[in-house]
Amino acid sequence: MRIAFIQDHLRNGGTENQTLHIAHGLASEGIETHVIVFRQGGILDDKADASAFHLHFLNQGPFKTDWFAPGLDGLLRSLEIDIVIAMGRMGNCHAGLLCRNKRSYRNIATFRTGKTIPWLQRRALRKADHIIANSQEALARISTQYNIERPESTVIYNGCIRNIEATSGSAQSTPIRLVSASMFRPEKKQQRLLRICKRLPEQIDWRLTLAGDGSERSACIAEAKRLGLADRVDFPGLLSDPNALYQESHIAVHASAKESLPNFLVEAQMAGLPVIAYNVGGVAETFLPDQSGILIESADEDRFVEALEKLAQSPDLRMQMSEAARNYARLNFTPKAQLQTYINLLNELISRPA
Repeated sequence: MRIAFIQDHLRNGGTENQTLHIAHGLASEGIETHVIVFRQGGILDDKADASAFHLHFLNQGPFKTDWFAPGLDGLLRSLEIDIVIAMGRMGNCHAGLLCRNKRSYRNIATFRTGKTIPWLQRRALRKADHIIANSQEALARISTQYNIERPESTVIYNGCIRNIEATSGSAQSTPIRLVSASMFRPEKKQQRLLRICKRLPEQIDWRLTLAGDGSERSACIAEAKRLGLADRVDFPGLLSDPNALYQESHIAVHASAKESLPNFLVEAQMAGLPVIAYNVGGVAETFLPDQSGILIESADEDRFVEALEKLAQSPDLRMQMSEAARNYARLNFTPKAQLQTYINLLNELISRPA
């Protein structure tokens, strides 16, 4: 069996890291696995090059764009690929193009985003041989938002690709340390978290860490200063290993307006952090509402403040939710379980008549 993942560019996002993680796992299990990237120059290029799979970059010549995939179909045929798995928006758009061709390989489209998708990706969802979504919510949205009914679909949750250690700090310690780790993009709404924390009662001693990088980071730093929070909010940038940050934290907070299945919340649960998050996308599937965290209806800042105040002032509740978080994460997000689900699905697709 020969598998190929197609990805436009290896930026340091959740989808790209999942691509490399899954491909490396399949290759380590003895499955011939190829990762085909449209253009070089991504942060994860070196990581990909050191992985167990075969890495290919398409020759874009002087053109450097995520859209351009010259020779993709020819390369897939020359490698005698059996199954193609498209990852990311551009990868899935090209899967939509490949669906037009008479081909010898099976085509799997993936849906892992809370954003609106273009027509070609919708074509891939309609025409591919199978669909993988990373949450039940995402799979349902294919039907409700795009009117695409595909019984040939599977939900495979994101595996926790980092070795996350359980928190060992005391729930009684102060200040109460809040953490959020996401790309700084408009839809992630880190500035909304600043406003929420600003509203906490004065008697609560808290600190907030906003880890990550992106286009909105500078504006968020400026907003923290404007709100008078510069001495209570930390911006450590993009962390290659967030374990130390999780170890010193008490509560994971997430105020995003658009999501698929956020890796940060998966990692937070694996670390044993209770979660407070808005109910968008697949967020509700990353933890157990009312058991390992508190789910807030989207944009309800008053309820978010109330939940944060309650959890900040209740060390016993935090400890209870922490244990539930670790159990839930181990049950649902271990890389071994994710990888085995992929292997089972690939074997099933290969065994089907053409």
